[in-house]
Amino acid sequence: MFETMTQWFPGTPRRLVQAGFFMFFGGGAAMFLAMLARLGRGDVAALALRYPDLPTWFIPEGPAGYTTASMMVCWGVWAMGSGLRLAREAGAPRR
Repeated sequence: MFETMTQWFPGTPRRLVQAGFFMFFGGGAAMFLAMLARLGRGDVAALALRYPDLPTWFIPEGPAGYTTASMMVCWGVWAMGSGLRLAREAGAPRR
């Protein structure tokens, strides 16, 4: 599997950049929504109990959720940088 992935991304570095954008904005949006959900409330009730009509499964509430969201942001930045570097090394035109 890893050999296939290492051959797949250099052929089209745009896929790696797009995956990086998705991970970066997904993790950033989750952290932003968590910040908005925590504003103005002093209690520590679960978000699902406070907002029963809204889907809140993707909003981090604890250390594991915040770690996952921040790792998504970091991996997204790395993937975008690696994809752009691969494109530059291959001489692909910028888009």
